[in-house]
Amino acid sequence: MFSLRTRQQPYMVRHAYVHEMRSALTYPLAASLAEGSFTGVVAAKYFQASPLLIAVITAAPMFGNIAALVWSELSRTRRMVPFVNVLQGGVVLSIAAASLTRLLPQSPGGGVAGWAFALDIILVRVLASGIVTVRSAIWRANYPRHIRGQIVGRISMVATAVLAMTTFLGSSWLDHNPEAFAYLYPIAAALGAIGIWQFSKIRVRQERSALRRQQLYTPRPENLAQTDESNVLNYQPNGEPRGVVQFFAEAWRILRQDKQFRDYQRWQFLSGFSFMMLAPPLVFMVSKEMTKPATEYLLATIVLQILPMAVSLPFTQIWSPLFDRVHITRFRVGQGMVSVLAQGVLFLGAIYGQLWIVAIAQMLIGISNAGGNLAWNLGHNDFAPPEKTATYMGVHVMLTGLRGCVAPFAGVLLYQSGLAGHGVFAISTILSMISLFGFWHMSRTVPRTMPIERVRQMAQAVGDAPPKRQK
Repeated sequence: MFSLRTRQQPYMVRHAYVHEMRSALTYPLAASLAEGSFTGVVAAKYFQASPLLIAVITAAPMFGNIAALVWSELSRTRRMVPFVNVLQGGVVLSIAAASLTRLLPQSPGGGVAGWAFALDIILVRVLASGIVTVRSAIWRANYPRHIRGQIVGRISMVATAVLAMTTFLGSSWLDHNPEAFAYLYPIAAALGAIGIWQFSKIRVRQERSALRRQQLYTPRPENLAQTDESNVLNYQPNGEPRGVVQFFAEAWRILRQDKQFRDYQRWQFLSGFSFMMLAPPLVFMVSKEMTKPATEYLLATIVLQILPMAVSLPFTQIWSPLFDRVHITRFRVGQGMVSVLAQGVLFLGAIYGQLWIVAIAQMLIGISNAGGNLAWNLGHNDFAPPEKTATYMGVHVMLTGLRGCVAPFAGVLLYQSGLAGHGVFAISTILSMISLFGFWHMSRTVPRTMPIERVRQMAQAVGDAPPKRQK
């Protein structure tokens, strides 16, 4: 825990680190109330939502992720921190507005109120996807590659603890008084605004020169004659911003030309699909079948959200040093093994109808998520050139959104049909095993550890290379 202190961090990252930590202590108080598992429990118990409505709410982050490329393009010629602050402000206002849905008509299956709640959560996630996309570029600029995983892991650990605490207190309050829903969301939004103020104090290293290069860069004739990717794809005459169509075209070029990144995204797509398809059936099963349908918010929230979050806290610090030492594909192999085990145990819990087995599976999922969060937020940096990190992240988030718009509904369809039922958890386990094999196959072609010269090159891209070893 002492490693969380600002004085324990390298001097050049302390200013950004301290304000990110303060933001992580407050902003998630609002953001946590839009998390999939907690909102699924609220929808199932407070709004009496159907499995379809739960699937829509569970897929809300993925609807937002489709907008990732648009956010990445809009942020291209803007200062990143103010841009994130605007999105965070929209999230806080939308969270506060969620309490107004209780005034709308309710009926079995969710009714108008339930669907309005779902649309509000979708809006929150659309805004949040832009935060994720741009924040990745901020992390790359402010934190060198050889310590980035550990720094981001510490920030994520604090944010996760706040998320877990907020959902614990919120579900306890709803258990005591379901009508507290009217006050829970506005109070959390007001506290989350403090985190926006803290985040606004962050400075992005070398941002001014980077913006100047993007806005004023015009290639000389000799550069236009070259055919290397950095000159061709970054040509932007007169600094005019590209349109969304051109941005999608560049994303397509990246997937077509960068074979390693394309293969990585293929197996990542399958791994994410396996988790996303089991989320709505899991929320419905725990909220409606394994706990009392209209009460026991706290028990359902503990199993679905707090347990995996609590377990992920210590394991984030265990995964982080490994992430900093190995290529992302090798890291995904280790994390994928835990994912397969977790989903297999979850299948056993569903078959036997035992909540305690599901709870063990959720703890294993927490271990997997601790590594998965690092890989999801930073993994694309092992493929992206320095000037294209936001674009690569945008492609990654957009593909996450595409699978998220399909997987939850596929999971609900299989769960409700006589074809699979609880067997949907077995299907997700098989998909996870296939993705694990794909990552393993990719990992055979990369070095066992990150070469020091590769780390130095990546660090130099943000102006902070580790010193060369003296002979």
